[in-house]
Amino acid sequence: MNKMRSKEYLVNNGFFSFLATEPVSSIEKAKRNAEIVLQYSTAYPFRVRGKEMLCVYCQEEFTDPNDYRNHIDECHKSFTVNAAFAHCVKAKEYLKVDITNLRCRVCSTPCDTLENMAAHIRDVHGVSQINMDCEIRMHPYRLFSEKWVCALCDKNFATLTQLCRHTTSHYQKFGCDVCGRKYLTSEALKYHTRCSHSGTHMCRKCWTDFPTLELKREHVRISVACWPFCCTICGERFVSGERRQSHLVEVHGQEKKVYECPDCDQIYKSRRPFYNHYTLVHSDNSYKCTYCVLKFSTKKQMEEHRFSHTGKKPFHCNVCSKTFSRRKNLQQHIWIHSETKRFICAVCDKQFAQNVSLKCHLRSYHPEIVSSDPF
Repeated sequence: MNKMRSKEYLVNNGFFSFLATEPVSSIEKAKRNAEIVLQYSTAYPFRVRGKEMLCVYCQEEFTDPNDYRNHIDECHKSFTVNAAFAHCVKAKEYLKVDITNLRCRVCSTPCDTLENMAAHIRDVHGVSQINMDCEIRMHPYRLFSEKWVCALCDKNFATLTQLCRHTTSHYQKFGCDVCGRKYLTSEALKYHTRCSHSGTHMCRKCWTDFPTLELKREHVRISVACWPFCCTICGERFVSGERRQSHLVEVHGQEKKVYECPDCDQIYKSRRPFYNHYTLVHSDNSYKCTYCVLKFSTKKQMEEHRFSHTGKKPFHCNVCSKTFSRRKNLQQHIWIHSETKRFICAVCDKQFAQNVSLKCHLRSYHPEIVSSDPF
């Protein structure tokens, strides 16, 4: 009976076109697994645009996951599988699905994971095209109104965007032999290797090589076409996300963005301090120093902090061989050897390679400026 209902369900929903009979690759099999699970279950596919969940069928936006699930149930009882995957332009891309209320559409049996649902579809409803030796090309989410919690490891995050980035990390199988970083696809790993380990300093927009980091930074500073942030309204480019946000407010009249902590009453004007606050105060995702009580939002920050306890200084200046315990201190020091002087005294036009040198100059030669506008 279940097999008859399964076949009738697939025919009514126009799904037999997906069940190819010719030999297919493992990636295609994984995508076909995802197509079948999507057709048979209440795995709700979605996209992310800013803070909103975006319906893959009609592009309507939702802030509350409950509202999104109700929308799918009411407006998309029948759907075309191709529409759900339309934004996944590459075969290797994964589909995001909400599995909070995962159950079989044929017999209403609940399942807790996509893998269990796939096994149920194959064993109970006789869909032999499910291949349990291949993965299911979906990223699972359990989405709630007040918390963004990983469906795979139960870690919580401040925003849906952060949760999406973290969820992807569970599927990163391609590791860099040099630095150990992992990526979702082999193409992403090749891009990382070319940008980070080619032995030169490369602009990631125009792929121009530069012999020194200083020349690359100067190129990015003056080459507007290589600025990484673009206004979605007028197309103007910006060197930082903060400048783009200011442009959106001042030129296009958008409301100034603030970041409200969902767990307390703290409000932040920019994203980075908000993320740091949430990681350190409201989540278990921080990194604790084994020598003291300090916590850090990234492993890199924690490891560099530990050098202050061990006395190690692993960062070397290639010009004068001076060593530093933190990479940031080395980067600031390198400007001493640069011919480019970024900081200019507003009184006498003298130029300095470092901001700290400008401050010392002002205290020594222009104390009246320091007293009226303290640094």
